[in-house]
Amino acid sequence: MLLVPVLVTAVTLWLHEGQGTFGRRHMLAASAAFSHPGISLALSSGEAQALEEASLSNPGKMLANGIRVIDVREGDGPLPQLGDRVYVHFKVWTKGFQSGQPADTSFVDTRPSAWLLGDPSVVTRGLAFKPTSSLPVGIDLGVAGMREGGWRRLVVPAALGYGEAGLPVGTRGLYAVQPNSDIYVDLRLMDGGSGLCDEILRKGQIAKSISCKRGMP
Repeated sequence: MLLVPVLVTAVTLWLHEGQGTFGRRHMLAASAAFSHPGISLALSSGEAQALEEASLSNPGKMLANGIRVIDVREGDGPLPQLGDRVYVHFKVWTKGFQSGQPADTSFVDTRPSAWLLGDPSVVTRGLAFKPTSSLPVGIDLGVAGMREGGWRRLVVPAALGYGEAGLPVGTRGLYAVQPNSDIYVDLRLMDGGSGLCDEILRKGQIAKSISCKRGMP
């Protein structure tokens, strides 16, 4: 099986204080996953920090659909095609990259989200095999063209994000993403065809794994 590097920054680039969107349990699990010495790291924290900072001034490229794509680091693994199952870690903000708590994130599920590329209407989040939600089509469109192991950022227009419905929190009229708001998305393609995540999370029927490595968070 291809050993896919797990792209990391310092834990603070992915987690914020363990409050709000993240509980302390999720924070500790994610922290352990990205600092565990047994996980193959593509970048040192310093190298990742440099890429992170460079991406903030990178204009990227504007797709015809209105999504701005910024490739922080290109992957060197398989290139998934439409209909292939992808496993992606993501974080979503509304006011810019790394701007406060994420409005939505795969880390709260303690596993990457999975779907068939081109069909984000049924997304496996939470327990294995259990389709619990969908993702904005803009995230699916933004994953297209990524190679496994890639790190990409997107600026997604509201129409391809959470749209007029926004992302409500509970039933009291509160929103994690306000209706008709653009979103800023950070993506890590964990499995685009190598089977790294598919073997452990779907075929292995294990419910939770951040790293897609047995015996590791």
